[in-house]
Amino acid sequence: MADGVETVTDPLEFREGRGTLDFGVLALRNGLLTPEQLDIVRAKQAASANLGENRTLKDIILADQMMTEEQAQRVERAQAQLTQDRERKQDLKFKGYEIISTLGEGGLGSVFKARQVSLNRLVALKVLHNQWITDDEFRKRFVLEARIVGKLSHQNLIQVYDVGREADYYYFSMEYVDGRTVEELIRESPRRQMEIGRAVELLIQTLRAINYYKDVDIVHRDIKPSNIMVTRGGLVKLGDFGFVKSKLDKELGYEGMVLGTPDYIAPEQAMGKDDVDYRADIYSLGATFYHMLTGRPMYEGTPSRVMLAHTREPMPDPRTYRPSLTEDVVAVLQRMLAKDPNQRYANINNLFADLENLRDTHKPKLPSKYEIGKSSIMRALNIEKSRHAEIQAKIKVAEDKAAAALAGSRVAWGVAAGAAIAAVTFLILWLTR
Repeated sequence: MADGVETVTDPLEFREGRGTLDFGVLALRNGLLTPEQLDIVRAKQAASANLGENRTLKDIILADQMMTEEQAQRVERAQAQLTQDRERKQDLKFKGYEIISTLGEGGLGSVFKARQVSLNRLVALKVLHNQWITDDEFRKRFVLEARIVGKLSHQNLIQVYDVGREADYYYFSMEYVDGRTVEELIRESPRRQMEIGRAVELLIQTLRAINYYKDVDIVHRDIKPSNIMVTRGGLVKLGDFGFVKSKLDKELGYEGMVLGTPDYIAPEQAMGKDDVDYRADIYSLGATFYHMLTGRPMYEGTPSRVMLAHTREPMPDPRTYRPSLTEDVVAVLQRMLAKDPNQRYANINNLFADLENLRDTHKPKLPSKYEIGKSSIMRALNIEKSRHAEIQAKIKVAEDKAAAALAGSRVAWGVAAGAAIAAVTFLILWLTR
């Protein structure tokens, strides 16, 4: 896997031998279905196949009113475009880059693993879908993401390197992250519930990124498990600023529009308010924390039903799904997920303190790994070599002193012995006279 893209390609997304993007997974990845709903739909499809029927996912979804006809048509259009883009992937040529494989597919663009030839380094190349090329707003948002994120530099943010246009394609290259998403880590956890200490450690690192970019008046607006990457060394990388809000947002005419993923959207976002600030990201991070601990999003239902619940319904007690959760964990969740932004953590340092207390109380069973750059390793080795040389020099001085002292003591002993022999000889001669 690689950066915090909108979606992550998995084997279910493409049916064997057909090269066709799976309707259900695409709907899931774009927030139109929940994982639980998709599981139900697939079970019904399998059951219908056993009865000799060939019901499509779309038919079942519409029959169960999980999506509207308009939403289904949007997914079909995106499905056709994404499939076409995927089939044309091998024809894509970007000056200075060699495309290696597909990393993810999303509503705005595709992400490819590529090699930047000039620096011989792996990158993630995000390419805007053809269908949005003529859409002025989407094109601006795509470029805006690259412009904004390209100015940011933090160890917990995916770094953007370059932005450009090649023929009919807009693209930007960014840091390639060799790791997994938090969404994948949740799926791999027992009962899909992460260790408290491990979850808190990932939250703290993500919060560092929020604390960094909030000072330049940026709001991510789409923090969720699939947008948080974790490297093999345990370093968190927050990515996908496709819905970013900044001072440049007025260029896009998005005031009053709802942006974000329903399962993790802050109430003020769901209501389309234009005065959204970093506290919306705190809420989304809290919703992500809830999912990490319980193995499920906070609310169930259609996207519109879920967004309405975020604005009106209290946080479902996480102990319903994980009775062992302690009061200190629930208290932090409640404050992060307060409906009123003024009731959340206004001072991020207070949230840091509470999360660090949770980490100390609920230490993960396995120690976290931290990445160290090559320069840091070389610096440490050089320091160690210097210390070793210094110690060896001190040992040499001490050995020389010891040798000199030993030589001196031998001379003194010889002189003393000679004097003693002379004295004894004199005494014997005196007695025998």
